[in-house]
Amino acid sequence: MKKLLLFIKQAKVGDLLIIIFALGVIIYMIIKSWNVPNGKYLKIEMYDNQIKFFSINQSRKQKIPGLLGNSEISIDNGKARFAKSPCSKKYCIHHGWVSKVNQTIVCLPNQIAISITDGNEIYDSINY
Repeated sequence: MKKLLLFIKQAKVGDLLIIIFALGVIIYMIIKSWNVPNGKYLKIEMYDNQIKFFSINQSRKQKIPGLLGNSEISIDNGKARFAKSPCSKKYCIHHGWVSKVNQTIVCLPNQIAISITDGNEIYDSINY
């Protein structure tokens, strides 16, 4: 506590303004990241470049063929996750549920990716 009081006594006005500005930016970014909307569709990308879309507002299990075998995707009223996968480490299963726009789970050994979208595709870059 003494060190904090000593810093405040030695700090100049410009130092305090920079600290206040940085804290304001951090708080703004935290608030903005919590207000991400829920998605409408589940986008499934497979190893052979097939893409499937499913409505996220349903309850179903979908088997998806991958490079190692079938993965099972569970969709449950606004959220989705990997329920089963033939990969060895099962990181995709341990990731849990996704429900917000642009959240993604990837199973690299089985080469399947699932992500939540709202129907509007916005590309970071386009390659020719």
